[in-house]
Amino acid sequence: MTGTSEGWIDLTGKLALVTGAAAGIGRASAMAMASAGAVTIVLDRDEHGAAQAANAIQAAGGRAIARQLDVTSEPAWHDLADWLEREWGRVDILVNCAGIARFDRVDEAMFETYREVFGVNVDGTLFGMTMALRFMRKTGQGAIVNISSTASLKGNPAMASYGASKAAVSHFTRSAALETNRAGLDIRINAVLPGFTDTAMAQAVHDRFDEKLGGHDKTLAIFSSGRAAQPEEIANLVLFLASERASFVSGSTISIDRAQGA
Repeated sequence: MTGTSEGWIDLTGKLALVTGAAAGIGRASAMAMASAGAVTIVLDRDEHGAAQAANAIQAAGGRAIARQLDVTSEPAWHDLADWLEREWGRVDILVNCAGIARFDRVDEAMFETYREVFGVNVDGTLFGMTMALRFMRKTGQGAIVNISSTASLKGNPAMASYGASKAAVSHFTRSAALETNRAGLDIRINAVLPGFTDTAMAQAVHDRFDEKLGGHDKTLAIFSSGRAAQPEEIANLVLFLASERASFVSGSTISIDRAQGA
C-alpha cells in the first residue's frame, strides 16, 4: 500500500488489532493501520465482512488477517489471546472500534437495549484493553485507541444507553492511562470521540428522523456541523494516536466533530 507509510507515520513492524473492522470507522482504521505498514488483524463478528476488509487491504499491498470475534464474549477474547501468543507473541496496537447504538429513553422500558449496548460498547472495550495490556506490559510499550463518541458529552433523549456507554468508555480510557503511566510503562491509551459520521449508524438516524424533522438535510443540521464526517477522516486521528507521533499523548479524549459541540 502507498500513502502514510511513505511520509509522516510509519508503523512498519507493528502488529495492530482493530475490532469492528468489517465496516465504517473500524474498516477505515484497519485500512489506515495497514497503509502505514502495520500487520493488521481485522476483527469483527461479521466473518464475511472481516474477510472482505482484509482482502481489500491485501489488494492494496498491505498485510492483513481476518478473524471472527464477538467482543462481548470473554472466552472469545481468551481464544484470540492464545492465537496471538502462538502466532505473534505480542500486541503493539489495539483499536477498540466495535460498537452499536439503539434508540431508547430513560422513561421507557430500556433495560434490554441498555444491556445489549453496554455489552458491546463497554464490556467489549474492557475485554480488549485487558487482553492487549497483558501483552503490552511484557514489552513496556504499546498504544490503545478506544472509539467513544461526542454523544458521551451531553444527554440524548433518543439514544440514552449509547451516550452513557460511550461516557463509560471515555472514563475507563482515562483510568487505564493513569494506571500504565504510574507503573512507568510507555503504553498510551486515548479515546477518539467522533461526531456524526457517515456509517450504518448514521443511516439508522436518518431512517428514523428524516421524515419527522423535514428531510435529510434537516437531520444533518441537527446532528452534525452541516455534513457527516467520512470514516477515513476519523481514522486519520486514530492512526496518529496509534503512532509514535503521539508519543506524549495519553489519557486524552479527543472530539472530532468540526466544532459541533463548541
